[in-house]
Formats: sequence, structure tokens, C-alpha cells
Amino acid sequence: MKRDRILKYSFYVWFTIVPFFCILLDLLFSTIQPDPEYGDRTQNFDFSIINQMIYLSVWISFATSLFGLCNWIHFHHNNMPSWLVGKNNITRLATLNVFAFILYNITLIVSTVVGFNTWYKILKSVLEHMITPVLFIVFYFVFANDKVDNKQYLKRYSWFNLMHVGLYMLFIAMRGIMITQFIPNIDDAFTPWPYDQLNPDIVGYPLFFLGIFAIFAGMILLAVFLNYLSNLKIHKLNKNRTI
Repeated sequence: MKRDRILKYSFYVWFTIVPFFCILLDLLFSTIQPDPEYGDRTQNFDFSIINQMIYLSVWISFATSLFGLCNWIHFHHNNMPSWLVGKNNITRLATLNVFAFILYNITLIVSTVVGFNTWYKILKSVLEHMITPVLFIVFYFVFANDKVDNKQYLKRYSWFNLMHVGLYMLFIAMRGIMITQFIPNIDDAFTPWPYDQLNPDIVGYPLFFLGIFAIFAGMILLAVFLNYLSNLKIHKLNKNRTI
């Protein structure tokens, strides 16, 4: 029991510190040692901040860090609401981290990805896109031991997984449209659209909205699948205990 508490505590410390460290590392060194891909533009600290805000992986890292911090506090004081520390929120964070892991590493295999060309971006990418998601999945299947019925989860809770990505998509769409429509010289803007696959100026608005819908559907399916696997693990553990 004590070993389990130490392990859980270690997970919370990692989830709190490491993702936020990755954000700060990239933010600061993008200004101090700019990425050659952007020239010296990120020496402007405002551009460096924007360079963090426009990528979904940074939003996921921030959410993971906030989750870790809230649960770290809850570990000591037991004062956080159940929706924040309960199974469904853990499933939401696990879904976000698995999504980032799959998307980044598949892209890394098939093509060149942004953020793998300087020492600090490589360190950040390994910690943020590889190690942390794997640790979160381990945490999920070891410690998320509340069973949530699969049909009930799909009907009542699966939409939780759209909030984070939905806010991100709204921000990206508003920013991109405002930049492309109202800045006289588009070259003065910093990366209006962070992903070519979701750039309506390249793929067109029908594929832009289709891509967003596909991401939303993928998030729900992934969350339902993770909840199903978790329930399966819990069922097997309970069955073994009764033998």
C-alpha cells in the first residue's frame, strides 16, 4: 500500500513538473537560441509566446500539468472535487496524451516534423510526446480503478473529451481567420495556421471542417476505447480476486 502511494505520488510530481518544464524550455530557448526554421523571429518574446500557444501539444502539456498539480494537492489535502480527480477526467487526459503520442510519432516516422531540429526541441519532444504519454497510460491502467459502464460513458461523459480540443480549434480558427482577413501584409504575421492539414488556404474550408470533425470523432472513439480497456482490466482483477 505504501509503495502504491509513493508510485502514485511520483506520477503526480512528474505530470506537474515535466510538461510545464517542456513549455518553459521551448519558450525561453526559442528566444535565446532561435529555431533556424523561424529565423530570428522568435527572438521577439511575443512571437515566442505565440509559437507555444498555437500548437495542440502545448495545450495538452498545460492540461496535463494542471491535472498533476490538482491531484498533487488532493493527495495531501483531499480537497479537490470528484470531477477533477475522478475516472472520467483521468480518461480525458489519457485520451489527450495518447492522441498526441500517436499523432506525433506517426508523423515522425513518415515525414519531417516541426520541433526536432534543435537540442532543446528534441529534449522537449522526447519528454512531451514520448515519455509523458507512456507514463500517463501506465498511470491510467494502474490507478484509474473506478468502473464506468461503457454505454453510460458514451452517452453521458464522452463529450468531456471535446472541451479541450474544441477550445483549441476555436482559438486557432478565430486567430487564423482574423490574421488572413485583416492583416494587410500576411508576411508580418507569425504562422497564421500551425498545421498545413488544417490550413483552409491550402486544403479549402470543406476539408478544414471535415478535418475538425474527424479529430472530434477520433477523440471520442479513443476515449470510449480506453474506458472499455480500463473496465476490462478492472473486471479481470475482480474476477481473479474471487478465485
